[in-house]
Amino acid sequence: MKAVVFSGDKQSPTDVKDSLPIPTISADEILIKAKAFAINPTDWKSVDSGNCSAGDILGCDVSGVVVEVGENVPHFQKGDFVGAFVVGNVSSTNGAFAEFVVANPFGCIKYDQLEDKVVENSSPITTFLGAASATLGLVTIGDSFSYQLRIGERYSEGDYILIWGGATATGVLAIQLAKSIYGLNVITTASAKNHEYLKTIGADYVFDYHDDKVVGQIREIGRGLIKFALDTIAKPDTFQKVYDSTSEVSGDVYLDSLLFLDGNSIKLNENRDNSKIHFGKTLAYLAITESKKIGSSILKRPKDMLKYYEPWWFDILPKNIGSIKHTNLKVLSNGLNSVDEGFKLSKEGVSSEKVVFSI
Repeated sequence: MKAVVFSGDKQSPTDVKDSLPIPTISADEILIKAKAFAINPTDWKSVDSGNCSAGDILGCDVSGVVVEVGENVPHFQKGDFVGAFVVGNVSSTNGAFAEFVVANPFGCIKYDQLEDKVVENSSPITTFLGAASATLGLVTIGDSFSYQLRIGERYSEGDYILIWGGATATGVLAIQLAKSIYGLNVITTASAKNHEYLKTIGADYVFDYHDDKVVGQIREIGRGLIKFALDTIAKPDTFQKVYDSTSEVSGDVYLDSLLFLDGNSIKLNENRDNSKIHFGKTLAYLAITESKKIGSSILKRPKDMLKYYEPWWFDILPKNIGSIKHTNLKVLSNGLNSVDEGFKLSKEGVSSEKVVFSI
């Protein structure tokens, strides 16, 4: 099979190999014939950080058709249309940017139908390109909403969630799922050009994160009811603003970020009861593998995580996936040779857009 591997040269990181063996599945996995792919920062960061070795197959997000199902796998069968998030960039036998991909069902979502069409605007997920763009974000939100924030057992009618970075690919999905699953009031931040779009997909209030008064504006709207927050940008300064935006809340507050930020990452207000601030640490990889090396650290899946994530992924999400729209897509046209260009675009930064390509 063809696959995109790390060349060993960080300046020109990709090489397309033509004759790699098709990977084999275990009893707990499925095999996908790939149709489309998406670029994620975790892909090029694996290369730049040195976690990726020459010959490792690159990529984490793929969509396609199931061609083989392990004997222990429920929920899936041959011929299913799926999007999948896999542990790529660390193995010479499996990764997303390949003609055939092995996937853990805990990172796969099934669709009624997917087509080869190119639809670049934010739309319901009916194409392989759209499905490829969404799965890492969906797994991330599944970890955050079901386990780190545990919204299902903690929310009450009238509660608010703050999603910092609503125009990111993950933010776009999080806004919709917070509204469709839980009926939360959604506050989000984005540049002014994205405000109307985010309102069309479920955001109740959108504020410009460039505004130096944004924290006060959010506090005024939240009226002390912002019980949950997810920071998709996940920098110390954005997480500080998330924390500060919830200062009017008298009860428990649940804050999550995508880069393990917590109370040690920001300046805590001594006048708040910080024992009521609970910090989540979402890492999508731990939904599909028991441990993941990040830099020099090895992070392990919490023992009770799947107890919360599994029913969310296989029961709650499928009931809502048909109404969810993917973000806008930036479609590259050079097949598996698109990855170098995709890495460059991702490093430069994209707003309200996901870089995708087909095989």
